[in-house]
Amino acid sequence: MNLVLSFAEVKESLMGLALKLILRWRSRPLLVRAALRGRDFPQPPEPTPGRVRVGVVQLRLHITGDAGRFASAMYRPLREAVAGGAQLVIFPEDTGTCLLGLLPGIGKLAAQAGSLDEAVASAAGQGATVADVFKVVAPGARRAYQAAFSALARRFSVHIVAGSIMLPDEAGRLYNVACLFGPGGRIMGRQRKTHLFHIEQDWGVTPGDQINVFDTPVGKLAFPVCMDHTFFEPQRIAWLLGAEIMVDPSANPEPYQYWEQLRGVWGRVQESPAYGILSCLVGQFMGFTFEGRSGVYAPLEMTPAGDGILAHAETADQEEVILADLDLEALRRFRAEHGPDFNLALVERYFPEVYEEYRPRVAGP
Repeated sequence: MNLVLSFAEVKESLMGLALKLILRWRSRPLLVRAALRGRDFPQPPEPTPGRVRVGVVQLRLHITGDAGRFASAMYRPLREAVAGGAQLVIFPEDTGTCLLGLLPGIGKLAAQAGSLDEAVASAAGQGATVADVFKVVAPGARRAYQAAFSALARRFSVHIVAGSIMLPDEAGRLYNVACLFGPGGRIMGRQRKTHLFHIEQDWGVTPGDQINVFDTPVGKLAFPVCMDHTFFEPQRIAWLLGAEIMVDPSANPEPYQYWEQLRGVWGRVQESPAYGILSCLVGQFMGFTFEGRSGVYAPLEMTPAGDGILAHAETADQEEVILADLDLEALRRFRAEHGPDFNLALVERYFPEVYEEYRPRVAGP
């Protein structure tokens, strides 16, 4: 065994240790507590059986340098939602991407680089991938994300679907993971994105393989992530598992287009009767333009204008908070009177066999 390290290896190990220390320092929960000290925390009304008010955050993506600044940025729209009576608050996909700012110099690169790939190459060399960078920052990002949303959920006494964050598992596979925090500050559930955008595939993100439904005091929630709602299966699976509120945390890196957005959760709740909530990320980031018009949806017959829309953001590119009341008892009556708009017997007959036949063709020899 060679016990003598080359200068390059020593330098690399020292740099790695220094980076770990920086990430740990910038992600300290103490920074979250300090950032929230002295702020006011209005409390939502106690949940009424069968009814819930939701607050939807249309969040502007910005690079955040430490856990305290991240908590402060999340506090502002969350306070607005809770002050408006929200008992369930939704943040968009990639909320945790703000925490790339924990990496030294990334904010400057974000302002200068034409793309995230260019920024990664400048910061870490040509051989590095976007997935590598997310994995490096993950310990600090996980710590800051969980400390911030845990404290905020506890102090406001609300349920929060805290958007999503890129995190590796124990085997090093990178996933886009959405988290649900309860009023006690604990994580009540997680959902890995199952249908990846082509950019995520290029980055090396791994798709999830499970759809989860969580029974909470504010309803039975499912929160497949963004592209998951472009396909009918994730939402239909959630519906069959009893989900009443379908949450869509979204970060669409394209200019807003009304008809394209309708192919998501709005359409899904028409097929499988439920409430739908779309929370969009907006802003400019390393060559991407994120736009989307957040909204709260229901089956056509349950909306005043018959258009399936209960509330909509005013803009598609600005930070906003919208509020809407969901009548779960009315939804349950509607579902009892109107079955799902699909042939369950046909699904049960063909889908298992068809998917099993298709699996080998996808996997290859």
